[in-house]
Amino acid sequence: MSGGLSEIRGWLVKGESSAGWLGICRILEGLEASEREMCLLYVAQHTKGWGESIRRPLYGWWEKHRRGEKTGFEGLVGDWTRYAWEEGRVAGEVREVASVAGMQMCWIPAGTFWMGSGEDDEEAEADEKPRRDVTLTRGFWMMETPVTQGQYMAVIGDNPAHCKRVGLDAPVECVSWHEAAIFANKLSVLEGVSESFVGSGEEIDGVGNKQSDYVGSKGWRLPAEAEWEYACRAGSTTPRYGEVDEIAWYDDGGSRYATKAVKQKQANDWGLYDTLGNVWEWCYDLYATYPSQTTTNPFGAAKGTERVARGGGWFDDVSSLRAARRCGYAPTNNGSDLGFRLVRSGL
Repeated sequence: MSGGLSEIRGWLVKGESSAGWLGICRILEGLEASEREMCLLYVAQHTKGWGESIRRPLYGWWEKHRRGEKTGFEGLVGDWTRYAWEEGRVAGEVREVASVAGMQMCWIPAGTFWMGSGEDDEEAEADEKPRRDVTLTRGFWMMETPVTQGQYMAVIGDNPAHCKRVGLDAPVECVSWHEAAIFANKLSVLEGVSESFVGSGEEIDGVGNKQSDYVGSKGWRLPAEAEWEYACRAGSTTPRYGEVDEIAWYDDGGSRYATKAVKQKQANDWGLYDTLGNVWEWCYDLYATYPSQTTTNPFGAAKGTERVARGGGWFDDVSSLRAARRCGYAPTNNGSDLGFRLVRSGL
């Protein structure tokens, strides 16, 4: 058995998945033409039951090849990658991130929502008001959990977390805003897409000088604050998307003075876990007061020294665990309750 075919069989026995399909494509890309022909036939025979959406890019190339059209194989993995990041079909659709084991993302559709807190919310802080209509005109993919310690190690190579004893499935923390941006760029490189941040160290920032440059980037990035709240709410209009003890880890809510492994509490209606509690999550925006008017695709302040964090953490009380709750932290802050999750635009 050829080495390429042996590797392909290893992916096939794991069953249908986008990660497996990408693995197969990468193996095929590196084969000599004669071996590739044999392996393509084998793959075609053994993936007949797989969903058309996963098989489409490879079979599209294969059909052109059979018709004698002049088409190189080198663009196949690029074609697969472009398909993999198209818009999801339904809110909460889950797809795998091929480069990091266990990392998944959920589709967040475009829409309009109430952002902020109303005057009747007795727990609300002044910087959460006024509540106003916000429209996001583009859907996006969001990681279903905060980045875990294990996932951070897979990309960066070390684990800065204070709560290491909890285990690698707990959210990574003690990560500054700058370090979260560096992680995003490294993950983009692994995925073979353009980076969303430029610069290095504490000079790192989003690409370009306009909101459209950053949000339109095809690489991994930190969510805009409005994207984060919209995704957290998942269509809900109440301060929390469920009963707090059912959805979040917090002080006096079972956290026991540390983070907890992700996905132990209920997800929201779009499949996102731990948006409230466990760790605060960095957003891209500079911290500032809200505008009062109805807004489309808001993007935070033009100037400032602090970055927004959302969601509340493991040693906060319940009042911080609300979809509208927001804080501003220096981007160098790397407290033991500060983590992040990333988003990526659909094509």
